[in-house]
Amino acid sequence: MADKVILHRCSWTFLKTELDACYRVQKALDAQGIEYEVVKHGYGKGKRPEVVALSGQKLLPVLELPDGTAYRAESKDMAAKVRAGEVA
Repeated sequence: MADKVILHRCSWTFLKTELDACYRVQKALDAQGIEYEVVKHGYGKGKRPEVVALSGQKLLPVLELPDGTAYRAESKDMAAKVRAGEVA
């Protein structure tokens, strides 16, 4: 069990734009001052077995919460829940 949030995101989050789903969630975590660790996963929508094992599907981003659960939804919804204090 982790003692902080783990953000599983794509390895190519470098543009830092709202068009990037992974950055959208990372930006929300930053805005809330939530401490997190980043785990980068391969480019594209390949098989991503680690992500499937964690969340049941291969899409990113995924938040791995301190209690060991995983949270995955559309990135806009994820960011909204983080900003509202409902996640992490």
